[in-house]
Amino acid sequence: MGGIELRNGTLVVEREPNRLDELAIEFSGILGEFDIDHVYIAGYVSILAGRARSTEDVDVLIERIDEEVAEELAATLDEEGFWGPAMPLASIYETLEDGDHIWAAPKDQVTPHLEVKFARDEFDHASLERAVTARIGGKTIPIGPLELQIAYKLYLGARKDVEDAVHLYTLFEESLSVSRLEAWTTRLDVEAEYERLKRA
Repeated sequence: MGGIELRNGTLVVEREPNRLDELAIEFSGILGEFDIDHVYIAGYVSILAGRARSTEDVDVLIERIDEEVAEELAATLDEEGFWGPAMPLASIYETLEDGDHIWAAPKDQVTPHLEVKFARDEFDHASLERAVTARIGGKTIPIGPLELQIAYKLYLGARKDVEDAVHLYTLFEESLSVSRLEAWTTRLDVEAEYERLKRA
């Protein structure tokens, strides 16, 4: 198992990419063709940072795109061998516009899959605007800022979410911005949970 460290604002993951990483890297490449701003968040970030747990989905927020770009993206995903249960993927725009997520995976694969959503609230937009670069296997992908990831996981509050928060906090405690972390825990009203986390 290689090392994991936050180096000058970049999360450096020294191990071979796994299936989740490969999916994220490939999808980032496709979004990059369209200059679509995006960021990986949620459980995948904890797994990327070495937490040993399984997940079926890789959550990704994207900036709002118009219908034309959405159609081109759908066509490209189709060409690249992706599928979604809501096929054709051409209904991407309506689904995202309704606030739902798009489920997409490489053909013949159900897990892992991507869950793609438009950034909607202030937390989504903050994740996009303050994304951190993660480097794995010589490739880079954008991930949500760790301070917000930790606070949001405490806010979600399910056992796996709290465990994700503990993992990220314990691993990166020295590198985190305490002021940003405290600001997010205040915004999300999870100060008590944060105090418990610090004592964990």
